[in-house]
Amino acid sequence: MRWIYVLSLRAAVIILICLFIPIGYLTAEIISSNDSDKINKSIELGIECHSGTPPVLEFVLKDPKDVVRKIDFDFDDDGLAELELTKRYPKNVVVFRGVPFRKPGLYHFTAFIHTENNIYLRKYELAFTKFTWGKNNFNFANDGEFEDKISFVSRTILDWGKDRFGDLNNRERLILLYIMYSLYKGSIGRCYGFSGGELLYIKNPDLLPWPYNYAFEIPEIDPRIIRDMDFVQNDIVFTNFVNKRIVIDKRQNNVDLKRQLRLIESTIKGNVPIILGYVSRKMHHSMVVYGYWRNLYRNKTTLLTANNWERNQNNNIYSEDAENIVVTMKGNTHRIIWHDLTYNRYRYPDILFGIEPRAKYILKKDEFRSLIDRYEKYIIEKNVNILMIEKTETAYVVDREGRKVGFDKPDTYYGIYDVKFKKIDYNYLFEIPAKRDVTLVLKKRRFNSIKSMYKKVNIFIISPGCSLSTGEYYDVKIFDNKESYFKIAKGRLVRRESLEGRNTIDKQNKTLRK
Repeated sequence: MRWIYVLSLRAAVIILICLFIPIGYLTAEIISSNDSDKINKSIELGIECHSGTPPVLEFVLKDPKDVVRKIDFDFDDDGLAELELTKRYPKNVVVFRGVPFRKPGLYHFTAFIHTENNIYLRKYELAFTKFTWGKNNFNFANDGEFEDKISFVSRTILDWGKDRFGDLNNRERLILLYIMYSLYKGSIGRCYGFSGGELLYIKNPDLLPWPYNYAFEIPEIDPRIIRDMDFVQNDIVFTNFVNKRIVIDKRQNNVDLKRQLRLIESTIKGNVPIILGYVSRKMHHSMVVYGYWRNLYRNKTTLLTANNWERNQNNNIYSEDAENIVVTMKGNTHRIIWHDLTYNRYRYPDILFGIEPRAKYILKKDEFRSLIDRYEKYIIEKNVNILMIEKTETAYVVDREGRKVGFDKPDTYYGIYDVKFKKIDYNYLFEIPAKRDVTLVLKKRRFNSIKSMYKKVNIFIISPGCSLSTGEYYDVKIFDNKESYFKIAKGRLVRRESLEGRNTIDKQNKTLRK
Protein backbone atom coordinates (compact mmCIF):
# COMPACT_ATOMS: atom_id res chain seq x y z
CA MET A 1 0.00 0.00 0.00
CA ARG A 2 1.43 3.41 -0.96
CA TRP A 3 -0.11 6.76 0.11
CA ILE A 4 0.44 10.06 -1.78
CA TYR A 5 -0.83 13.01 0.23
CA VAL A 6 -2.12 15.98 -1.72
CA LEU A 7 -0.11 19.05 -0.80
CA SER A 8 -0.91 21.24 -3.79
CA LEU A 9 -3.96 22.45 -5.67
CA ARG A 10 -6.74 20.06 -6.61
CA ALA A 11 -5.94 20.67 -10.26
CA ALA A 12 -2.51 19.14 -9.77
CA VAL A 13 -4.09 15.90 -8.60
CA ILE A 14 -6.31 15.72 -11.66
CA ILE A 15 -3.33 16.34 -13.95
CA LEU A 16 -1.34 13.64 -12.16
CA ILE A 17 -4.10 11.11 -12.71
CA CYS A 18 -4.54 12.05 -16.34
CA LEU A 19 -0.83 11.50 -17.09
CA PHE A 20 -1.07 7.82 -16.25
CA ILE A 21 -4.65 6.95 -17.14
CA PRO A 22 -6.23 6.53 -20.58
CA ILE A 23 -8.90 9.05 -21.51
CA GLY A 24 -11.66 6.46 -21.13
CA TYR A 25 -10.64 6.05 -17.51
CA LEU A 26 -12.13 9.43 -16.62
CA THR A 27 -15.69 8.63 -17.61
CA ALA A 28 -18.31 6.27 -16.29
CA GLU A 29 -18.82 4.91 -19.82
CA ILE A 30 -15.71 2.72 -19.87
CA ILE A 31 -17.46 -0.52 -20.77
CA SER A 32 -16.95 -1.40 -24.44
CA SER A 33 -18.47 -4.88 -24.80
CA ASN A 34 -21.00 -7.25 -23.32
CA ASP A 35 -18.19 -9.30 -21.77
CA SER A 36 -16.73 -6.20 -20.20
CA ASP A 37 -20.16 -5.26 -18.89
CA LYS A 38 -20.54 -8.68 -17.26
CA ILE A 39 -17.09 -8.41 -15.71
CA ASN A 40 -17.88 -4.96 -14.38
CA LYS A 41 -21.11 -6.16 -12.77
CA SER A 42 -19.38 -9.18 -11.24
CA ILE A 43 -16.89 -7.00 -9.34
CA GLU A 44 -18.19 -5.78 -6.01
CA LEU A 45 -16.26 -3.20 -4.02
CA GLY A 46 -18.36 -2.48 -0.96
CA ILE A 47 -17.69 -0.58 2.25
CA GLU A 48 -18.20 -1.60 5.85
CA CYS A 49 -17.56 0.32 9.04
CA HIS A 50 -17.80 -0.83 12.65
CA SER A 51 -16.36 2.14 14.47
CA GLY A 52 -17.40 5.46 15.86
CA THR A 53 -16.21 8.62 14.16
CA PRO A 54 -13.99 9.41 12.43
CA PRO A 55 -15.05 6.24 10.60
CA VAL A 56 -12.61 3.41 9.98
CA LEU A 57 -13.63 2.41 6.45
CA GLU A 58 -13.16 -1.18 5.32
CA PHE A 59 -13.23 -1.73 1.55
CA VAL A 60 -14.52 -5.23 0.85
CA LEU A 61 -13.76 -6.81 -2.52
CA LYS A 62 -15.62 -9.68 -4.13
CA ASP A 63 -13.99 -10.74 -7.41
CA PRO A 64 -15.44 -14.13 -8.45
CA LYS A 65 -13.81 -14.01 -11.92
CA ASP A 66 -10.33 -13.20 -10.52
CA VAL A 67 -9.78 -10.25 -12.85
CA VAL A 68 -8.89 -7.37 -10.50
CA ARG A 69 -5.18 -6.56 -10.38
CA LYS A 70 -5.06 -3.11 -8.82
CA ILE A 71 -7.30 -0.52 -7.17
CA ASP A 72 -6.58 3.22 -7.02
CA PHE A 73 -8.47 5.32 -4.49
CA ASP A 74 -8.96 9.05 -4.92
CA PHE A 75 -10.20 10.43 -1.60
CA ASP A 76 -11.01 13.86 -2.95
CA ASP A 77 -8.84 16.47 -1.19
CA ASP A 78 -7.74 13.98 1.46
CA GLY A 79 -5.27 11.94 -0.57
CA LEU A 80 -4.62 9.16 -3.08
CA ALA A 81 -3.86 5.51 -2.46
CA GLU A 82 -2.68 2.68 -4.71
CA LEU A 83 -3.42 -0.94 -3.85
CA GLU A 84 -1.70 -3.79 -5.70
CA LEU A 85 -3.55 -7.11 -5.44
CA THR A 86 -1.52 -10.31 -5.35
CA LYS A 87 -4.18 -12.76 -4.17
CA ARG A 88 -7.53 -14.02 -5.36
CA TYR A 89 -10.63 -12.59 -3.70
CA PRO A 90 -13.58 -14.70 -4.95
CA LYS A 91 -15.52 -13.93 -1.75
CA ASN A 92 -15.94 -10.82 0.38
CA VAL A 93 -12.52 -9.88 1.79
CA VAL A 94 -11.33 -6.62 3.33
CA VAL A 95 -8.57 -5.40 0.99
CA PHE A 96 -8.10 -1.92 2.45
CA ARG A 97 -8.79 -0.39 5.84
CA GLY A 98 -8.19 3.25 6.70
CA VAL A 99 -9.42 6.59 8.03
CA PRO A 100 -9.33 8.87 4.97
CA PHE A 101 -11.68 11.48 6.45
CA ARG A 102 -11.31 12.85 9.96
CA LYS A 103 -13.71 15.77 10.27
CA PRO A 104 -17.52 15.39 10.19
CA GLY A 105 -18.92 16.45 6.83
CA LEU A 106 -19.91 15.35 3.33
CA TYR A 107 -17.33 13.70 1.07
CA HIS A 108 -17.16 12.24 -2.45
CA PHE A 109 -14.47 9.81 -3.50
CA THR A 110 -13.68 7.39 -6.31
CA ALA A 111 -12.15 3.95 -6.77
CA PHE A 112 -10.55 2.92 -10.08
CA ILE A 113 -10.56 -0.86 -10.49
CA HIS A 114 -7.86 -2.18 -12.86
CA THR A 115 -8.13 -5.45 -14.77
CA GLU A 116 -5.86 -6.68 -17.58
CA ASN A 117 -8.00 -5.00 -20.24
CA ASN A 118 -10.12 -2.31 -18.60
CA ILE A 119 -10.44 0.15 -15.77
CA TYR A 120 -13.80 0.35 -14.01
CA LEU A 121 -15.08 3.27 -12.04
CA ARG A 122 -16.82 3.30 -8.66
CA LYS A 123 -18.06 6.52 -7.10
CA TYR A 124 -19.10 6.91 -3.46
CA GLU A 125 -20.69 9.52 -1.24
CA LEU A 126 -19.99 9.58 2.50
CA ALA A 127 -21.29 11.78 5.31
CA PHE A 128 -20.87 11.44 9.06
CA THR A 129 -21.44 13.35 12.27
CA LYS A 130 -19.52 13.34 15.51
CA PHE A 131 -20.32 10.18 17.50
CA THR A 132 -17.72 8.49 19.69
CA TRP A 133 -18.12 5.06 21.21
CA GLY A 134 -17.22 5.28 24.87
CA LYS A 135 -18.44 8.86 25.06
CA ASN A 136 -21.77 9.51 23.33
CA ASN A 137 -23.36 6.10 23.93
CA PHE A 138 -24.59 4.65 27.23
CA ASN A 139 -22.18 2.19 28.84
CA PHE A 140 -24.78 -0.48 29.62
CA ALA A 141 -26.73 -2.96 27.56
CA ASN A 142 -30.43 -3.23 26.81
CA ASP A 143 -30.54 -6.71 28.30
CA GLY A 144 -31.96 -8.77 31.15
CA GLU A 145 -29.42 -7.40 33.62
CA PHE A 146 -30.56 -3.86 32.84
CA GLU A 147 -34.21 -4.91 33.10
CA ASP A 148 -33.60 -6.30 36.59
CA LYS A 149 -32.33 -2.90 37.75
CA ILE A 150 -35.31 -0.83 36.61
CA SER A 151 -39.02 -0.55 37.38
CA PHE A 152 -41.98 -2.34 35.84
CA VAL A 153 -43.12 -1.06 32.46
CA SER A 154 -46.52 -0.33 34.00
CA ARG A 155 -44.91 1.85 36.66
CA THR A 156 -42.86 3.88 34.19
CA ILE A 157 -45.75 4.37 31.75
CA LEU A 158 -48.20 5.47 34.43
CA ASP A 159 -45.65 7.82 36.00
CA TRP A 160 -44.98 9.33 32.58
CA GLY A 161 -48.70 9.71 31.86
CA LYS A 162 -49.25 11.58 35.11
CA ASP A 163 -46.27 13.86 34.46
CA ARG A 164 -47.35 14.67 30.90
CA PHE A 165 -51.15 14.86 31.26
CA GLY A 166 -51.80 15.42 34.96
CA ASP A 167 -53.76 13.15 37.30
CA LEU A 168 -55.40 10.25 35.45
CA ASN A 169 -58.47 8.31 36.52
CA ASN A 170 -58.48 4.50 36.56
CA ARG A 171 -59.98 4.26 33.08
CA GLU A 172 -57.33 6.55 31.57
CA ARG A 173 -54.50 4.81 33.41
CA LEU A 174 -55.34 1.31 32.23
CA ILE A 175 -56.26 2.29 28.68
CA LEU A 176 -52.92 4.09 28.42
CA LEU A 177 -51.19 0.94 29.63
CA TYR A 178 -53.17 -1.15 27.13
CA ILE A 179 -52.21 1.19 24.27
CA MET A 180 -48.52 0.94 25.09
CA TYR A 181 -48.55 -2.86 25.50
CA SER A 182 -50.38 -3.12 22.16
CA LEU A 183 -47.47 -1.42 20.40
CA TYR A 184 -44.77 -3.77 21.67
CA LYS A 185 -43.71 -6.79 19.64
CA GLY A 186 -41.81 -9.73 21.13
CA SER A 187 -39.80 -7.68 23.58
CA ILE A 188 -40.25 -4.44 25.50
CA GLY A 189 -36.68 -3.25 25.72
CA ARG A 190 -35.84 0.42 26.01
CA CYS A 191 -34.49 0.90 22.49
CA TYR A 192 -36.06 4.33 21.94
CA GLY A 193 -34.91 5.22 25.44
CA PHE A 194 -31.36 4.37 24.38
CA SER A 195 -31.40 6.11 20.99
CA GLY A 196 -33.54 9.04 22.13
CA GLY A 197 -31.63 9.43 25.39
CA GLU A 198 -28.22 9.45 23.71
CA LEU A 199 -29.31 12.12 21.25
CA LEU A 200 -31.02 14.10 24.00
CA TYR A 201 -27.67 14.49 25.76
CA ILE A 202 -25.71 15.12 22.55
CA LYS A 203 -28.00 17.99 21.56
CA ASN A 204 -28.50 19.24 25.12
CA PRO A 205 -25.39 18.48 27.20
CA ASP A 206 -26.73 20.79 29.92
CA LEU A 207 -29.36 18.13 30.64
CA LEU A 208 -26.71 15.60 31.69
CA PRO A 209 -27.16 14.87 35.39
CA TRP A 210 -24.37 16.10 37.64
CA PRO A 211 -21.47 15.23 37.83
CA TYR A 212 -21.30 13.53 34.42
CA ASN A 213 -19.82 15.11 31.28
CA TYR A 214 -20.88 12.45 28.78
CA ALA A 215 -23.61 9.84 28.50
CA PHE A 216 -21.07 7.02 28.76
CA GLU A 217 -20.11 8.09 32.30
CA ILE A 218 -23.61 7.63 33.71
CA PRO A 219 -24.13 4.36 35.65
CA GLU A 220 -27.26 2.40 34.81
CA ILE A 221 -28.40 2.43 38.43
CA ASP A 222 -28.72 6.23 38.46
CA PRO A 223 -32.50 6.81 38.76
CA ARG A 224 -32.22 10.11 36.89
CA ILE A 225 -30.96 8.46 33.72
CA ILE A 226 -33.61 5.74 33.93
CA ARG A 227 -36.35 8.36 34.26
CA ASP A 228 -34.99 10.38 31.33
CA MET A 229 -34.75 7.27 29.15
CA ASP A 230 -38.24 6.04 30.04
CA PHE A 231 -39.81 9.43 29.53
CA VAL A 232 -38.11 10.16 26.20
CA GLN A 233 -39.07 6.69 24.94
CA ASN A 234 -42.71 7.23 25.84
CA ASP A 235 -42.60 10.73 24.31
CA ILE A 236 -41.29 9.28 21.04
CA VAL A 237 -43.78 6.41 21.01
CA PHE A 238 -46.75 8.65 21.80
CA THR A 239 -45.93 11.45 19.33
CA ASN A 240 -45.02 9.13 16.44
CA PHE A 241 -46.82 5.79 16.69
CA VAL A 242 -49.82 6.22 18.97
CA ASN A 243 -50.82 9.35 17.05
CA LYS A 244 -50.12 7.56 13.73
CA ARG A 245 -47.64 10.14 12.45
CA ILE A 246 -45.61 7.08 11.51
CA VAL A 247 -47.59 4.01 10.39
CA ILE A 248 -45.84 0.73 11.18
CA ASP A 249 -48.55 -1.81 10.42
CA LYS A 250 -48.20 -1.90 6.64
CA ARG A 251 -45.33 -2.59 4.27
CA GLN A 252 -43.25 0.37 3.16
CA ASN A 253 -43.17 1.32 -0.53
CA ASN A 254 -40.25 2.78 -2.47
CA VAL A 255 -41.60 6.33 -2.38
CA ASP A 256 -41.80 6.43 1.41
CA LEU A 257 -38.48 4.65 1.88
CA LYS A 258 -36.73 7.19 -0.37
CA ARG A 259 -38.37 10.01 1.55
CA GLN A 260 -37.13 8.56 4.84
CA LEU A 261 -33.61 8.12 3.44
CA ARG A 262 -33.60 11.75 2.29
CA LEU A 263 -34.60 12.84 5.79
CA ILE A 264 -31.84 10.75 7.36
CA GLU A 265 -29.19 11.88 4.88
CA SER A 266 -30.05 15.57 5.11
CA THR A 267 -29.90 15.40 8.91
CA ILE A 268 -26.50 13.67 8.83
CA LYS A 269 -25.18 16.25 6.34
CA GLY A 270 -26.15 18.88 8.89
CA ASN A 271 -23.86 17.16 11.42
CA VAL A 272 -26.78 15.96 13.54
CA PRO A 273 -27.33 12.25 14.36
CA ILE A 274 -30.88 10.97 13.97
CA ILE A 275 -33.05 8.27 15.52
CA LEU A 276 -33.63 5.26 13.28
CA GLY A 277 -36.77 3.17 13.58
CA TYR A 278 -36.74 -0.42 12.32
CA VAL A 279 -39.79 -2.66 11.99
CA SER A 280 -40.01 -6.29 10.89
CA ARG A 281 -42.58 -8.99 11.53
CA LYS A 282 -41.00 -9.94 14.86
CA MET A 283 -39.09 -6.83 15.88
CA HIS A 284 -39.58 -3.11 16.39
CA HIS A 285 -36.20 -1.64 17.20
CA SER A 286 -34.38 1.69 17.28
CA MET A 287 -30.77 2.82 16.86
CA VAL A 288 -28.85 6.06 16.29
CA VAL A 289 -27.71 6.88 12.74
CA TYR A 290 -24.49 8.90 12.76
CA GLY A 291 -23.25 8.34 9.21
CA TYR A 292 -24.04 6.90 5.82
CA TRP A 293 -22.35 6.10 2.52
CA ARG A 294 -23.72 5.46 -0.93
CA ASN A 295 -22.34 3.23 -3.67
CA LEU A 296 -23.58 5.11 -6.75
CA TYR A 297 -22.88 2.24 -9.15
CA ARG A 298 -24.97 -0.23 -7.15
CA ASN A 299 -27.58 2.34 -6.03
CA LYS A 300 -26.92 1.06 -2.53
CA THR A 301 -27.06 3.15 0.66
CA THR A 302 -25.59 1.98 3.96
CA LEU A 303 -26.59 3.57 7.26
CA LEU A 304 -23.95 3.58 10.00
CA THR A 305 -25.84 3.11 13.24
CA ALA A 306 -25.16 2.78 16.95
CA ASN A 307 -26.99 -0.18 18.41
CA ASN A 308 -27.32 -0.79 22.14
CA TRP A 309 -23.93 -1.26 23.77
CA GLU A 310 -22.94 -4.79 24.65
CA ARG A 311 -21.24 -5.22 28.00
CA ASN A 312 -17.46 -5.46 28.41
CA GLN A 313 -16.56 -3.28 25.43
CA ASN A 314 -14.15 -0.36 25.50
CA ASN A 315 -13.06 0.03 21.89
CA ASN A 316 -13.95 2.88 19.55
CA ILE A 317 -11.92 1.38 16.68
CA TYR A 318 -14.15 -1.68 16.31
CA SER A 319 -17.50 -2.44 17.90
CA GLU A 320 -19.95 -5.13 16.90
CA ASP A 321 -22.68 -2.65 17.84
CA ALA A 322 -21.67 -0.20 15.12
CA GLU A 323 -24.20 -1.68 12.74
CA ASN A 324 -24.49 -1.36 8.95
CA ILE A 325 -28.04 -1.24 7.56
CA VAL A 326 -27.87 -1.72 3.77
CA VAL A 327 -30.65 -0.42 1.50
CA THR A 328 -30.57 -1.39 -2.19
CA MET A 329 -32.95 0.21 -4.68
CA LYS A 330 -33.74 -1.57 -7.93
CA GLY A 331 -36.54 -0.23 -10.10
CA ASN A 332 -39.75 -0.19 -8.11
CA THR A 333 -38.42 -2.61 -5.51
CA HIS A 334 -35.99 -2.40 -2.63
CA ARG A 335 -34.20 -4.65 -0.20
CA ILE A 336 -33.06 -3.85 3.34
CA ILE A 337 -30.46 -6.05 5.05
CA TRP A 338 -28.93 -5.82 8.50
CA HIS A 339 -26.17 -8.27 9.40
CA ASP A 340 -26.52 -8.38 13.18
CA LEU A 341 -22.96 -9.14 14.28
CA THR A 342 -23.87 -9.80 17.91
CA TYR A 343 -26.09 -12.74 16.96
CA ASN A 344 -24.48 -13.40 13.55
CA ARG A 345 -27.89 -13.21 11.89
CA TYR A 346 -29.15 -11.51 8.77
CA ARG A 347 -32.28 -9.48 9.45
CA TYR A 348 -34.61 -8.07 6.82
CA PRO A 349 -36.56 -5.02 7.97
CA ASP A 350 -39.89 -4.23 6.34
CA ILE A 351 -39.84 -0.57 7.35
CA LEU A 352 -37.15 2.03 8.07
CA PHE A 353 -37.78 5.61 9.15
CA GLY A 354 -36.01 8.54 10.72
CA ILE A 355 -37.16 10.50 13.77
CA GLU A 356 -35.53 13.86 14.36
CA PRO A 357 -34.67 14.28 18.05
CA ARG A 358 -36.31 17.07 20.01
CA ALA A 359 -35.22 18.88 23.13
CA LYS A 360 -38.83 18.91 24.31
CA TYR A 361 -41.96 17.08 23.22
CA ILE A 362 -45.24 18.98 23.25
CA LEU A 363 -48.09 16.64 24.23
CA LYS A 364 -51.63 17.98 24.25
CA LYS A 365 -54.07 16.74 26.85
CA ASP A 366 -57.10 17.08 24.55
CA GLU A 367 -55.39 14.76 22.03
CA PHE A 368 -54.69 12.32 24.84
CA ARG A 369 -58.32 12.31 25.98
CA SER A 370 -59.51 11.84 22.39
CA LEU A 371 -57.18 8.86 22.07
CA ILE A 372 -58.47 7.33 25.31
CA ASP A 373 -62.06 7.78 24.11
CA ARG A 374 -61.28 5.98 20.83
CA TYR A 375 -59.84 2.97 22.61
CA GLU A 376 -62.73 2.89 25.07
CA LYS A 377 -65.14 2.86 22.12
CA TYR A 378 -63.19 -0.03 20.58
CA ILE A 379 -63.37 -2.11 23.78
CA ILE A 380 -67.11 -1.51 24.20
CA GLU A 381 -67.99 -2.13 20.53
CA LYS A 382 -65.85 -5.27 20.32
CA ASN A 383 -67.19 -6.36 23.73
CA VAL A 384 -63.82 -7.69 24.86
CA ASN A 385 -62.07 -8.03 28.20
CA ILE A 386 -58.53 -6.64 28.18
CA LEU A 387 -56.17 -8.60 30.40
CA MET A 388 -52.55 -7.58 31.09
CA ILE A 389 -50.24 -9.74 33.21
CA GLU A 390 -46.68 -8.96 34.29
CA LYS A 391 -43.82 -11.29 35.28
CA THR A 392 -44.97 -14.90 35.20
CA GLU A 393 -43.43 -17.80 33.30
CA THR A 394 -46.84 -19.30 32.49
CA ALA A 395 -49.98 -17.37 31.57
CA TYR A 396 -52.82 -18.76 29.48
CA VAL A 397 -56.60 -18.93 29.37
CA VAL A 398 -58.48 -22.18 28.91
CA ASP A 399 -62.15 -22.86 28.14
CA ARG A 400 -64.34 -25.75 29.34
CA GLU A 401 -63.34 -27.86 26.33
CA GLY A 402 -59.68 -27.56 27.28
CA ARG A 403 -58.72 -25.21 24.45
CA LYS A 404 -55.89 -22.86 25.35
CA VAL A 405 -54.56 -19.48 24.31
CA GLY A 406 -51.37 -18.15 25.85
CA PHE A 407 -47.96 -19.29 27.02
CA ASP A 408 -47.27 -22.47 28.97
CA LYS A 409 -43.49 -22.59 28.94
CA PRO A 410 -42.01 -23.50 26.52
CA ASP A 411 -45.08 -23.59 24.24
CA THR A 412 -47.41 -20.91 22.89
CA TYR A 413 -51.04 -21.84 22.15
CA TYR A 414 -53.69 -20.28 19.91
CA GLY A 415 -56.51 -22.76 20.42
CA ILE A 416 -59.46 -20.32 20.72
CA TYR A 417 -59.95 -18.52 17.43
CA ASP A 418 -61.42 -15.25 18.74
CA VAL A 419 -59.04 -14.70 21.67
CA LYS A 420 -56.11 -12.43 20.79
CA PHE A 421 -52.83 -12.95 22.59
CA LYS A 422 -49.41 -11.33 22.67
CA LYS A 423 -46.35 -12.24 24.73
CA ILE A 424 -43.89 -9.41 25.39
CA ASP A 425 -40.88 -10.83 27.24
CA TYR A 426 -42.67 -12.36 30.27
CA ASN A 427 -45.60 -9.96 30.12
CA TYR A 428 -48.86 -10.89 28.43
CA LEU A 429 -51.75 -9.14 26.72
CA PHE A 430 -55.10 -10.87 26.09
CA GLU A 431 -58.22 -9.63 24.31
CA ILE A 432 -61.02 -12.02 25.30
CA PRO A 433 -64.63 -11.75 24.07
CA ALA A 434 -66.83 -11.08 27.10
CA LYS A 435 -69.08 -13.97 26.06
CA ARG A 436 -66.19 -16.42 26.41
CA ASP A 437 -66.16 -18.47 29.61
CA VAL A 438 -62.46 -18.96 30.25
CA THR A 439 -60.20 -19.45 33.24
CA LEU A 440 -56.87 -17.68 33.63
CA VAL A 441 -54.00 -19.98 34.60
CA LEU A 442 -50.76 -18.60 36.08
CA LYS A 443 -47.63 -20.28 37.35
CA LYS A 444 -44.08 -19.44 38.46
CA ARG A 445 -42.80 -15.98 39.22
CA ARG A 446 -39.78 -14.44 37.50
CA PHE A 447 -36.61 -14.19 39.57
CA ASN A 448 -34.58 -10.98 39.77
CA SER A 449 -30.97 -12.13 39.88
CA ILE A 450 -29.63 -8.63 40.56
CA LYS A 451 -31.82 -8.02 43.61
CA SER A 452 -31.94 -11.73 44.60
CA MET A 453 -35.71 -11.69 44.93
CA TYR A 454 -38.80 -12.69 42.97
CA LYS A 455 -40.51 -10.11 40.82
CA LYS A 456 -44.04 -9.16 41.77
CA VAL A 457 -46.90 -10.40 39.63
CA ASN A 458 -49.25 -7.60 38.55
CA ILE A 459 -52.59 -8.00 36.75
CA PHE A 460 -54.64 -5.27 35.05
CA ILE A 461 -58.20 -5.73 33.75
CA ILE A 462 -60.50 -3.63 31.56
CA SER A 463 -64.04 -4.97 31.08
CA PRO A 464 -66.73 -3.66 28.69
CA GLY A 465 -70.24 -2.48 29.53
CA CYS A 466 -72.19 0.76 29.32
CA SER A 467 -69.02 2.15 30.86
CA LEU A 468 -65.73 0.41 31.45
CA SER A 469 -64.93 -1.52 34.61
CA THR A 470 -61.28 -1.69 35.62
CA GLY A 471 -59.17 -3.58 38.11
CA GLU A 472 -55.55 -3.27 39.23
CA TYR A 473 -53.96 -6.09 41.22
CA TYR A 474 -50.39 -5.79 42.49
CA ASP A 475 -48.15 -8.50 43.95
CA VAL A 476 -50.65 -11.26 43.19
CA LYS A 477 -49.82 -14.50 44.97
CA ILE A 478 -49.06 -17.42 42.65
CA PHE A 479 -47.00 -20.58 43.09
CA ASP A 480 -43.83 -21.82 41.46
CA ASN A 481 -44.66 -25.53 41.60
CA LYS A 482 -48.39 -25.55 40.85
CA GLU A 483 -50.93 -23.62 38.83
CA SER A 484 -53.17 -20.83 40.14
CA TYR A 485 -56.64 -20.28 38.65
CA PHE A 486 -58.65 -17.07 38.24
CA LYS A 487 -61.93 -15.95 36.69
CA ILE A 488 -62.40 -12.50 35.18
CA ALA A 489 -65.70 -10.68 35.75
CA LYS A 490 -66.48 -6.97 35.32
CA GLY A 491 -62.98 -5.77 36.06
CA ARG A 492 -62.61 -8.17 38.98
CA LEU A 493 -60.15 -11.00 39.49
CA VAL A 494 -61.64 -13.98 41.35
CA ARG A 495 -59.38 -16.78 42.54
CA ARG A 496 -60.55 -20.37 41.95
CA GLU A 497 -59.36 -23.47 43.77
CA SER A 498 -59.54 -25.75 40.75
CA LEU A 499 -59.93 -25.73 37.01
CA GLU A 500 -63.51 -26.83 36.36
CA GLY A 501 -64.40 -28.45 33.10
CA ARG A 502 -60.84 -29.27 32.16
CA ASN A 503 -61.62 -32.50 30.36
CA THR A 504 -58.78 -33.17 27.98
CA ILE A 505 -56.33 -31.03 26.10
CA ASP A 506 -57.95 -30.51 22.72
CA LYS A 507 -55.86 -31.62 19.75
CA GLN A 508 -56.48 -28.20 18.27
CA ASN A 509 -54.12 -26.74 20.87
CA LYS A 510 -51.22 -28.78 19.57
CA THR A 511 -51.87 -28.06 15.92
CA LEU A 512 -51.91 -24.33 16.64
CA ARG A 513 -48.84 -24.44 18.84
CA LYS A 514 -46.07 -22.12 17.62
